[in-house]
Amino acid sequence: MSSETEEPRRFNVLIVDDEAATRALLRATVEGLSVLCRIFEAVDGDSALEIARRTRPDLVLLDIVLPGSGTSGVLVCQELSKDRRTKVVIVSGRAADSVIRVCLYAGAIEHIAKPFSVPELRAKMEQWLSL
Repeated sequence: MSSETEEPRRFNVLIVDDEAATRALLRATVEGLSVLCRIFEAVDGDSALEIARRTRPDLVLLDIVLPGSGTSGVLVCQELSKDRRTKVVIVSGRAADSVIRVCLYAGAIEHIAKPFSVPELRAKMEQWLSL
């Protein structure tokens, strides 16, 4: 008699931020989750979209201020939000009400202001990935 065990689901999480320290903190936050995650990182909008096409992330932690003349964080949010399976969360130092409204209108499920509380963000990520 063979017993088949189901492998636990692995979630794909894409971190998009041009600051290495922020990416490292977000990576550590994701690594502390109770669910298994594959973590991908991008430093700008164009590479974020390219990685997302390949990996189909379940959750994207996205800064809206990205370097270069390429794709902005808001445009990345709009594009990634087209896939209903992908949840986009803006993690940004810009927290004015107008910025938050633009991000939510672009398809983000939430805006988290930098600096953020790691335990609070981790709890929210657990919730988002369980939906």
